[in-house]
Amino acid sequence: MQIQRTVPLVIAPDRDLERTIDVFREVQHALSEPCFNGGKPLGALALQRACYHQVKGSLSAQMTISAIRLVFAAYASARANKKPAQCPFFFKKARALFLVGKRGRDADFHQDGTLSIWTVAGRKHLTYSIPQDFETTFEKAVEIDSLTVTKRHGKLIGRVTFMLDAPEPQGFSR
Repeated sequence: MQIQRTVPLVIAPDRDLERTIDVFREVQHALSEPCFNGGKPLGALALQRACYHQVKGSLSAQMTISAIRLVFAAYASARANKKPAQCPFFFKKARALFLVGKRGRDADFHQDGTLSIWTVAGRKHLTYSIPQDFETTFEKAVEIDSLTVTKRHGKLIGRVTFMLDAPEPQGFSR
């Protein structure tokens, strides 16, 4: 059985990565009003078909699709929580989602302790650090899924989501 875990990390300062995060949020803002669709939010595929060509080019294709999915997810979450959107959402926090996976799409963690990550200025190799309490857990990752990077208090903070092998839960019998 596998379980999903998330650990924090701090990424070395980099202006291009900061700009990528800002552009990701700009793309989300550009998608928000069309997704709102006058109070009848579009589905993810409909949003992609309607807006992809308007927002493509400033991010990688994969990150553009991730932005589309995240905007759709915000509206779907609001509807699922019985608080449907009354106006287009505004994405306050500057954050960007980088898919990792087996093929290392937007980002990839290297054995030498560097992070290879796509930015608006091309691929960069940046150093990162994981708090000591989380190092052992991160080293046991079976597969790394994604990295969400935010700007907070002048620092680049990441949240890495990954899968771990876990033993099957054992029930008890009477």
